[in-house]
Amino acid sequence: MTNEELIKTVVDSMLVEKGLISSTDIATAGKLGVAQTERFLTQVVDMTQLKGSVRAVSFTNESLEINKMNIGSRVAVRASEAVAPSVRRGVSTSKITLTPQEIIVAFEISDTFKEINLEGASVEQTIVNMMSTQTANDVEELMINGNTLGPARIEADLEDGGSATGYIKDDYMSMMNGWLRLADSGNLYDALGADLSQSIFSAMITSMPLKYRRMKTDMRFFVSADHEQFWRNRLASRATGLGDQVLQSQDVIRPFGIPLVAVPLLDKQPRVVEHKTFGAAVDTQTLRFQPITSLQIHDSTLADTPTTPYVITTDYTVNMTTGAITTTVGPGAMAAGGVYKCTYLPYGQALLTNAMNLIIAIGRDIRLERQRNIHRRTNEFVLTLKVDAKIEEVLALVKGVNIGIN
Repeated sequence: MTNEELIKTVVDSMLVEKGLISSTDIATAGKLGVAQTERFLTQVVDMTQLKGSVRAVSFTNESLEINKMNIGSRVAVRASEAVAPSVRRGVSTSKITLTPQEIIVAFEISDTFKEINLEGASVEQTIVNMMSTQTANDVEELMINGNTLGPARIEADLEDGGSATGYIKDDYMSMMNGWLRLADSGNLYDALGADLSQSIFSAMITSMPLKYRRMKTDMRFFVSADHEQFWRNRLASRATGLGDQVLQSQDVIRPFGIPLVAVPLLDKQPRVVEHKTFGAAVDTQTLRFQPITSLQIHDSTLADTPTTPYVITTDYTVNMTTGAITTTVGPGAMAAGGVYKCTYLPYGQALLTNAMNLIIAIGRDIRLERQRNIHRRTNEFVLTLKVDAKIEEVLALVKGVNIGIN
């Protein structure tokens, strides 16, 4: 077994990024130095493939306010000679408040492992780098998919040794609403299940108010890596110069001149969660997005105890095409007036917005702390940081929903 393989058995298949955080050069009380913090902030954005496509801000206080100014209507009026204009125009102001949530990453490295691996004691630094890199991936996932309701997930998908059949609430994803959820307050375009096409790109553009789409070169389409590949394959099938170029290169594709950004942690079918109240013993509620391909229903109070979901056809029926859920009177009947957590997989979603409209905020007070456990003969590490996600101007964004997955 090579040293690389040995490391992967301990920390799965996380990527190794050399020199990100030094485990032997930790500042007082574990707080990272300015240079280390800046490297980490840069690394989070760079490795998520969002560099140049989102706005990254850092802060030192508990919260950060971003001031906005807007001119929402015409400011020009007719001029008359020697007559002062009767009206004065101004600007409207508002602000966004970033209130980051704290993330903690705890891990330990045993003396035995350091002794048997091929790198020796230096493997500790490698693992610290791997952990910090994976943390960057986790931050991106939260920025994109966060939902304060918290989706239901099979415990084994979140925790080693967890139940392979029981569901728990994904508490990490419930820390904040990510960009996909925040975008529901913006302009929506429903593709009605149609596969990605130039018509969908065009319709998303025209769904944005004209005043926000004048500078197309500053805008971005954000799609899943699969959807980007679907579109790349579609272009490559054309017997044209563009088709040959797309087939043989990784050049950025620009539908109607707007760069198409593939976001690896934006799933082809993003996991969505809603809470629905069924007002009677037999009642029908419709999900926000449809069609869907998967659905689990739990009590809205689902927490960290593995729980079996309500049973389809016994407790409820669902139309996967329309997203309509109908409760039934059965052995495990869902109580009238009860609130239920519906976690499901709709078709694809995409965002269109200015490159700086999506905001990722990370606190400068990043800490990597280490202590020795002499009884276990391990070095214990704790990495903590604060993060938040916001959209500066939600009306300057279009969310495409129900985009085909073929």
